[in-house]
Amino acid sequence: MCCVGWYISQFDGLISYFWSCSEAETSKVVSILQQLENPLTKPLLHFLYFILPSMGKFNCLFQEPTQNTTCQLYTEMSRLVCLYASNVLSITAVGDDLSKLNFASANQLADENLGFGDSTWAALSEMEEEFDTKPFYQAVRDFYVASLNKMLKKFPFGNTVLKDLGILNPDMVCTYNFTTIKTLAKCFPQLELAESASIDALRGEAMDFKLSPIEHPTVEMYKSATGDDKPRPGRFWYEVGQMKLFDGEPRLPLLVRLMSGLMSISASNADSERGFSMLRKVHTDQRLSQKQSTIISLMTIKFNSDECCHDSIFSEEFLTKCKKATVLHNKK
Repeated sequence: MCCVGWYISQFDGLISYFWSCSEAETSKVVSILQQLENPLTKPLLHFLYFILPSMGKFNCLFQEPTQNTTCQLYTEMSRLVCLYASNVLSITAVGDDLSKLNFASANQLADENLGFGDSTWAALSEMEEEFDTKPFYQAVRDFYVASLNKMLKKFPFGNTVLKDLGILNPDMVCTYNFTTIKTLAKCFPQLELAESASIDALRGEAMDFKLSPIEHPTVEMYKSATGDDKPRPGRFWYEVGQMKLFDGEPRLPLLVRLMSGLMSISASNADSERGFSMLRKVHTDQRLSQKQSTIISLMTIKFNSDECCHDSIFSEEFLTKCKKATVLHNKK
């Protein structure tokens, strides 16, 4: 989006620059100049500047390293599809079942009602009257239809487990019935909660949880400590795990085990890619002699550290212990 914004702000300057280079008459310069002088190019850039932020926000939301956002994935997928669909289809054509969107001409909005932003309207109004705007409107329609078809093909709307993962959301957990909890427990047998006895105990804990909302962790406990009011499901379920019975035993051990297992499901591959990138910085060509245990220790520190290394402040006691450990290691 930043690149598109830059092109818009420098549009007239770019035309002047390529005009100054046109004497070279290379095919690439001539082609770029023709594209820039096309009256539809500027409105299309404004359209991209209008529509791309929603997609960018969706992508960034699920690359957040500090919290699990899997519980929001189904909701955000639906919201993004609805947003795009409402820009090209009538509200009645969108409906409740997003997998059955009908892009027939009768269901599409009129040209003047298409969603492409106020700045795009301004760019269109600057065009001279003799230029035909129909290709622009058709390009916008084609963009929305192609984008929506791609989303509907790639987004797993048919995955009921993904939809049920919304139970991790602290604000929504009490709206789900036990059938959802039972289904999730049986979908992940590795959590050892699929047996009848575990299911029965899990039902009791689920009912105990739903019937005692006054004892749930408060908003202040599970929302971000940075003050940005982002809900942190992991923190919420950690606090639930701290709830004790009168004898000091965990009050909801099976329910917390299930939720902890579900929390380990990643919403994207951003974490794994981040891990590979971090490993390349640790295991460089200059440090190939490191033992596997050393690499694991360094990766563990990097993954679990919330601050930059240059911001870390170590006590004298800690540094003394490090020095002694280094001396002992070098003597071996």
